[in-house]
Amino acid sequence: MRTGLVLIGTVLAVLGGGLVLSLFFLSGGPASTTQTTFTDPGLPAHHNQSWALPGPPNSGSVSVSWTTTSAANVSVSSATSCVSPSGFCPTGPPSLNWTAVVSGKGTIDPADASDYLLTVSNPGSSPLRFTAVVSISYNTGTPISAWIWGLIATGGIALLTIGGIALFLGLFLPGGVYRDPDAALTARRHPSLPPDEPEFDELDHEPP
Repeated sequence: MRTGLVLIGTVLAVLGGGLVLSLFFLSGGPASTTQTTFTDPGLPAHHNQSWALPGPPNSGSVSVSWTTTSAANVSVSSATSCVSPSGFCPTGPPSLNWTAVVSGKGTIDPADASDYLLTVSNPGSSPLRFTAVVSISYNTGTPISAWIWGLIATGGIALLTIGGIALFLGLFLPGGVYRDPDAALTARRHPSLPPDEPEFDELDHEPP
């Protein structure tokens, strides 16, 4: 194990993970939900009623849940300001729509319009009671531009990758791989070779 590489790899991996986690916290942020109830206790037959709904300030969703005492037509559409009793008029086809039913539930996700219009129509011959609960959910984090998000993400992933490689090498690369080129060479006998034969004393083996 190479302790230096292990320490460097750990530091780089921690920094990279911190960048990635910080990016998601900055771009996401805690969620916030506001809930509003709309009621018409007696909508006459063949009449309409509308309420303006503010869209979420950041990326989010709009959820609608409603009930009536008799069948009704209900819709939720993106809206723009105009001269009308509610002050808003629908733009384009409805994002949510129900026809001749007594209850409904739906969600617009993502809700990218600045305003929405909730409209109920009584197609029957007698008054009806209408109640709707509208929930607007969105993230409170500060929006981050795409190039800043990509830059931080790239840096975090690069640090994680380099740190992971350094940590792997530090754990599994044996020490002493690189030797000092100026160090003296030492010869070692391989264990598989037979031991050296003892040298004969020349004096004991002089010719007669």
